[in-house]
Formats: sequence, C-alpha cells, structure tokens
Amino acid sequence: MRRVYLTNEHRAVNALAATWMREAGMTTWQDAAGNQCGRLEGAVPGLPALVLGSHLDTVPSAGRYDGILGVLTAIAVVDRIHAAGIPLPFALEVVAFGDEEGTRFGRALLGSRALAGTFDPDWLDLTDENGVTLRDAYTTFGLDPQHLAAAARAPESLVGYLEAHIEQGPYLEEADRPLGIVSTIAGARRFAITVNGHAGHSGTPSTGERMHWPAPAKSSP
Repeated sequence: MRRVYLTNEHRAVNALAATWMREAGMTTWQDAAGNQCGRLEGAVPGLPALVLGSHLDTVPSAGRYDGILGVLTAIAVVDRIHAAGIPLPFALEVVAFGDEEGTRFGRALLGSRALAGTFDPDWLDLTDENGVTLRDAYTTFGLDPQHLAAAARAPESLVGYLEAHIEQGPYLEEADRPLGIVSTIAGARRFAITVNGHAGHSGTPSTGERMHWPAPAKSSP
C-alpha cells in the first residue's frame, strides 16, 4: 500500500474522507497544507473545538490500519454524537493529516506542522525521489505554498486533541486488553549520517589491507 503526500492517491482519499465526514453531519474543507478537515458545531456556533483525528498517508508495506483507523474512529464518534443530537460545550473537529510519515520528502509531520504553525519555509526546497520539490508538489496538487500559514490554528480556537491508533506491538494482546491509554511516547530524532570507510564482513580485512598469520616474529635487539 502506497499513499503519500500530495499525490493522486492523497487527493482520492481526501475526497473519500470528506464524503464520510459530511455523512456524519460535518461541514468540510481542505486546509492550505492538504489536510482534510471536518467540523460539527457545539451547543452554539463558533465554540473552540476538540480535535480528533490521525493521518492518511502510509509508509511502504505498512499495515492498512496505521493512521486511517484514527480518522475513521473520529468520524464514527462525530456520527454517533450528531445522530443522538447531543449538545456539546465545544465543537468537534476531525483532521485527517496528509503527511505524518515523511515518506515522500524525507521530512515527517508536514501536515501537523502546518496546523501547529511550525512549518519551516525552507522545507519547500525538499525533493522527492524524482526530483520534484515540495513547492512544486503543492502547486500541482492545487495548493499555494505561499499560503501555508493559513493552515495554522490559534491555540485559543482549540480545547484539545485526541487520537486513536493501533498498537504497533504485542502488549495489549498479551494482556488480553482491548484498549490502552498512552501516557508516554518516544521522541523521534532524525539525523543524516555519512560513514567513511571500506565495506567488509565482520572479521575480514577491508580492501587494500594485508593481514599476516601467524604474525612475523620480532627480530632480536
């Protein structure tokens, strides 16, 4: 499965997610960074929003539920609340981020960075494996990279963020539990590292080196 940022597959899944959001009672829009968004008003229009969601992009050969489960769960929550006519003291929004994995441009979290207002304009010069820049990819997708700041959300417009995600490990299954609550998470750091040297199997000499066995005896003084 390959569904990466600012591609035809991204466009198609946004359209599908938007359809499901509208069926759940939400108004929808695609923000300036290509994130698909939906909103259900609270007891009165214009209240700050509790945001639910996850991402729609994939990594190569990833499980089919990674990311998209959180989007579908969020839509299902809104659908249930809308159908029940429950007046909430805040709005509900669903955000389906276009990029979390960074598969195409080698920089993760482009979608949520834009929403958080921490997108670095220098990233527009990043290129994919075909030499297409992020700037050109936005344009081809129908977005204006000069307007990315419009995707940023003011903190006072939000009350929180919740995300459901599959567990990528065996702990819930081993504990026979259907659900876990995340209390800590790994802080990812990424580095570009260049290693200089010769390739060689462990225990063998590198190309150009000589090994003597047994070692020559030292001459007497």
